[in-house]
Amino acid sequence: MQSIDGLENEISLETAFEATPPTPKRQTGKKPGRPKGKSSDQTRERILDAAERLFANEGYDGATLRDVAAAADVQLHAVGYHFGPKDILFDTVISRRSVIMTELRMNALSAARRAAVGGVVPIETLVRDYISPFVLSAGEGDRGWRTYAALMGRLANSPLGTEIIARHYDATAREYLKEFSRALPDVIEADVIEGFSAMVAAMLGLCADTGRPARLGQPKIAHRKPSDSLETLVRFQTAGFKSLGNVDG
Repeated sequence: MQSIDGLENEISLETAFEATPPTPKRQTGKKPGRPKGKSSDQTRERILDAAERLFANEGYDGATLRDVAAAADVQLHAVGYHFGPKDILFDTVISRRSVIMTELRMNALSAARRAAVGGVVPIETLVRDYISPFVLSAGEGDRGWRTYAALMGRLANSPLGTEIIARHYDATAREYLKEFSRALPDVIEADVIEGFSAMVAAMLGLCADTGRPARLGQPKIAHRKPSDSLETLVRFQTAGFKSLGNVDG
């Protein structure tokens, strides 16, 4: 499994993958309800996995709590018992993986700042440290990470997304933007932010598993994982940031 250089030991990609186990296979021929022998935590995970898939496929408005209950093989009241109304369930779905992304990214940024010894963190390092956790998770983690990437892609292009992305991701983004601005002192803040937004959009597009490259006439890369294309994206986005300020090196 690939790793991220300079990452602290508090949380690893292996830990991240284990934190969201593969979705249990749905059993047929049984009435909805908590399966015998399953703990409350396992029931919560089943509900979150089902909600994540439905929100990714149907959107927030298109997925109902009844749909989630059916997909998770639990009774409707179990969803409300564990998570309350739909907006809280949705927020929990986003939060479950965002906390992992936040810690991985901030650990990497802390290591990069220490390595720079008060100087400027290289743009390539900033790009790689921000997108690697997400791309490697989508490529090397369980299928749920790819589903989450699709959900985040949908969310990033919806009015609902502005508030929820801000709540879960903006604090980390601002820390990275500080370093991008330090590395690009002659570039106005608006351009740095737009470049950062373009990087995030490219990251989400790479991880969403749309099959677009194959449809564009590249069947040989149809089975490439997001992690296989990580370095391509790092080089592309690094060059884009540097072009904003004509930065060498």
